[in-house]
Amino acid sequence: MLYKGYFNQGLYDKYILDSSKIRILINGENLIPDYNLVDYSVCQYPIDYIDRNLYFPCGIEAFTNRRTFFRELQDKGRDYSKEFLNTKEYFASFIASHDSEHNIRGDFFKALNARKRVESVGSYLNNMPNGETVDWLDGSKEAFLRKCKFSLCFEDAKEEGFVSDKIVKAFCADTVPIYYGSSNIKDIFNEKAFIDISDYPDFDSAIDKILEIASNDELYFDMLRQPIFNNPTYLQQKYAELESFLCHIIDQPIDKACRRSRCVAGETHEKFMKRAVESELGIKVWRPEGKVVKEYLRNTPKRIFRKK
Repeated sequence: MLYKGYFNQGLYDKYILDSSKIRILINGENLIPDYNLVDYSVCQYPIDYIDRNLYFPCGIEAFTNRRTFFRELQDKGRDYSKEFLNTKEYFASFIASHDSEHNIRGDFFKALNARKRVESVGSYLNNMPNGETVDWLDGSKEAFLRKCKFSLCFEDAKEEGFVSDKIVKAFCADTVPIYYGSSNIKDIFNEKAFIDISDYPDFDSAIDKILEIASNDELYFDMLRQPIFNNPTYLQQKYAELESFLCHIIDQPIDKACRRSRCVAGETHEKFMKRAVESELGIKVWRPEGKVVKEYLRNTPKRIFRKK
């Protein structure tokens, strides 16, 4: 059972927990897989756990029916003409629905915007005249990105290995990404093709560099024309790894492919998560009974146990 979604308001969806099939988690968010509940995972973290995980950054959209932005970068042309600058109406874009961990995303936007206007067309810190926003579902987000020279690509959290599709979509839209997040970003992408805020001692130093590049067409085109990947065959290798990983699972007999524990502590953990999901989704309210159980669960989030 391939499961793309993983959490519903912070908890597992009930249907995945009711399945006795082999569970393969496909997750593009900054959430560590719970291997008590899933057999395998394809996720954004480089977890080395026998044969149970495949690290696949940036490209989880390969499992959806929408555009596979990551794959589109493979043969992307980078030979931009001088006239290409005529398509850039704005200095930079900032598109977010919320702040990041430790307020880094919002603080940097405010600092950069104070020195040169940044178009914030998301719901967070929106500064558009009529409060208009863009949406990736209808293509308006990508269309707006293409009008900007730079794109702020700040991850929700700076966690090692976690690289979302933000920088990928910035490259696809022919902008120079301004990135903040995992330190392994340069293992994937050519450091000469984007600006990594972590390379600078403070915001002001990074902003000085951004404004220098913005005001110098030669410096800007030098970044824009750089190869995107360090390894030209990176994408072919990742998709080959993905095919091999899934085939390894499918080619095994079901009884041999199972990896999660189905007895004792593993079974207890799964039963608890089922009850938590039922309560969260309003399916059935479960109340712990007995002094010992209540004491053990006294620190459980209140929303799991709703009063009638």
